[in-house]
Amino acid sequence: MGIVTDITFYVGAALYVIATVVALRFLRSEKPAMLEMAERLLFAGMAFLVVSFVVRWAQWGRVPLTTMTDSLSLFAVLSGLVVVTVLRQCGMRPLLSVYLPPLTAIVLFATATAHRNLHAAPKELSGIVLIIHVGLALLAYALFFVASMTSFVYLSQAHRLKHHRAAAFAHRLPSLEELDRLLFRLVGYGYPLFVATLTLGLIWAWFDRALLGHYWWLAPKVILSYVMAGFYAATFHLRRIGRLRGPKLATLVFIGFTVLILGYMVLSVMNLRWHFFWSSGT
Repeated sequence: MGIVTDITFYVGAALYVIATVVALRFLRSEKPAMLEMAERLLFAGMAFLVVSFVVRWAQWGRVPLTTMTDSLSLFAVLSGLVVVTVLRQCGMRPLLSVYLPPLTAIVLFATATAHRNLHAAPKELSGIVLIIHVGLALLAYALFFVASMTSFVYLSQAHRLKHHRAAAFAHRLPSLEELDRLLFRLVGYGYPLFVATLTLGLIWAWFDRALLGHYWWLAPKVILSYVMAGFYAATFHLRRIGRLRGPKLATLVFIGFTVLILGYMVLSVMNLRWHFFWSSGT
């Protein structure tokens, strides 16, 4: 099954790259057919990555969610699903040219780690609760990722309008009001999922206290999750009551996701991400 995993994974990654090239060509030609083709290529890339994921699952008899390559490829698929859902809304399709480059960069990063992870056995996740916890976490991150890219578009558009600068395809992008509503919906879906993820993680941790250690709730990753759940909940409800919208909302959403990703990266580099998690002796 190893060769099937390799072929489907690398073909999927290549399709993401081709989809990005086609979507970027739209910026010059502004032909809607380019975006339609890019969307089909994105679908195909997602399908190949899903096949690779399923093959690894069948090969090892474990849900492959513990290596960086597996997590990033599944994240790319879930982010792609969120992107495609957004594009189904009227007037949102040109956003594909903005969404695809950073999404493909994540796929390429997964590709860079694939040589040592694709043929490695994933760690066994202890129980269905933990599996659902990880899956929901990746979906919540995908929603926040797309929200952060949308906030970038909002801030760029607002800056151009303020300084009376026109970009070649800016007139095809959604209005600031539409982008603001889209941000609200993305955070509105993402933050309850993130809270549900955190709740499931706490339930799993409570029943596996012997494995995690007595102070699992003080693990840096858990503390960061508490903070980010509070941040996104406050952002959503302040926007809901009209106290936060427009540039302020876009700025906070963009900063929030940046802090979340940088926080996890720092914890990984410092070998603190899994502190208290995989053995009671760490």
